[in-house]
Amino acid sequence: MLAPERQQQILTLLEERGTVRTIDLAEEFQVTDETIRRDLQVLADNQQLSRVHGGASSLNGRPKLQSFSERHLLEVEKKEAIAKVALERIRPGQTYAFDSSTTSFALVTMLPDLPYRVLTNAYAVIAQLVNMEQIDLISTGGNYHPKTQTFISGESYSVLRRHNINCAFVSCIGLDKQRGPSEGFEQQAVFKETLIQVAQKVVLLVDSTKLNQNSEYFFANLHDITEIITDNGAPADFVKELRAAGCTVTIAQP
Repeated sequence: MLAPERQQQILTLLEERGTVRTIDLAEEFQVTDETIRRDLQVLADNQQLSRVHGGASSLNGRPKLQSFSERHLLEVEKKEAIAKVALERIRPGQTYAFDSSTTSFALVTMLPDLPYRVLTNAYAVIAQLVNMEQIDLISTGGNYHPKTQTFISGESYSVLRRHNINCAFVSCIGLDKQRGPSEGFEQQAVFKETLIQVAQKVVLLVDSTKLNQNSEYFFANLHDITEIITDNGAPADFVKELRAAGCTVTIAQP
């Protein structure tokens, strides 16, 4: 890969993540750390990013809020592998909640038509399950946000608190090993924060590209998460640190 092409891909990753680390980029592009440092310096000289210790950030330090349709096309194999592992946690007679993440949606597309209850604020989840005869489907309601295909409002939080949720399946934009998972959309972060407070169990579905990343709004601590399911691209040292912090981490194999 030529340097200009690699540099353009680095800018694309910055737009998605807000920040990138030199060591991660070197591994992702299969080049040396020094090569990545040169790329970052070229982009910084062109005022296309900001250099920070160990990597770079976008000029405003924030990832772009991507639409559901854009996110749905990213890391498809990783999300499917994670969803297959998460599917093993589904049992009849339980109440499950799903956020509007595309990783959770990958799990929803695999759900069998069995007698359990599903709560969600995601239009895609509702559309996927609406014709299932045995599933008791409940929308948390609220105002519709077209870009994220999410229903948001104070009423949705009341609906969550009203139900006995056995397990919540959520995702995030980034997972920080100190501060936990984060989101780029404040209303969605508040929804997830409320959901995590009321659910008996919380399973975080997060592909390896989101590890050691963070976004605008943190919505949970690591000790709030019952299980983290990621894919085999997860850095071994990061997984080790999560486990040392008391997290249960399951690695999905594609």
